[in-house]
Amino acid sequence: MSRLSSIEAEARRGAEVDAFHESITLIHEWKPTSDVFALKNYMFALSALSSGSGAYINSYYRKVVKLRNQAFISTLLPVVILPSVVASLLHHHFVQRPLVLQTFQCPVCLELRGGAVQFFAGFVYPMVLGPLAAFQFATRLYTYALPSVSEPKAWIKEFFKMTRPVLPKLYVLAGLQVTVILALVDEPV
Repeated sequence: MSRLSSIEAEARRGAEVDAFHESITLIHEWKPTSDVFALKNYMFALSALSSGSGAYINSYYRKVVKLRNQAFISTLLPVVILPSVVASLLHHHFVQRPLVLQTFQCPVCLELRGGAVQFFAGFVYPMVLGPLAAFQFATRLYTYALPSVSEPKAWIKEFFKMTRPVLPKLYVLAGLQVTVILALVDEPV
C-alpha cells in the first residue's frame, strides 16, 4: 500500500514539473511580451538587487576595517555573489513556482512570502556575512584593532559603532528589497 502511494506521489510530482515547464515555455513565447514582462525578468532584477545591496554592505565594512585590496575575492563571493544565487533559488522555489502553477491559496500570502524571501536574501544574509567576513580578514591581516573573539559583547558593541553612521541607508536598502518584490509579484497576479 505504501509503495502504491509513493508511486502516485512521484507521478504527481512529475506531472507538476511537466506543467511548470510547459507554463514557463508558454510565458517565454507569449506575445505581447509586455503582458508577462515581470514573470520573465523579475528573477534577474531581484538577483541584481541582492547583489547591489551585498556590494554596498561589503564595500562599507571593508572600508571601515581598512582592508583595501586585501581579501577582495574572499569577501566578494559570500557577501555579493551568493545572495544573488540564493535569492534566485528561493524565489524560484517559493514564489515563482506557486505563482505559475497557481497552487497558492491567497495572493497576499504569496506576496508576503516573496517579500520575506527577498528581505532575507537581499538584506539579512549580506548584513550578517558582510561584517563577519570583514572582521575575520581584518583580524587575520591586522588592518583594524578588533576585540578578542572571547569577548562577544565587545564585538557586538564594535559592530553597532561601525554600523551607526550608515544605519539610515541600511533602512532604505531593507525597504527597497521588500518594496521591489511586492511590486513585481503583484503585477502578474
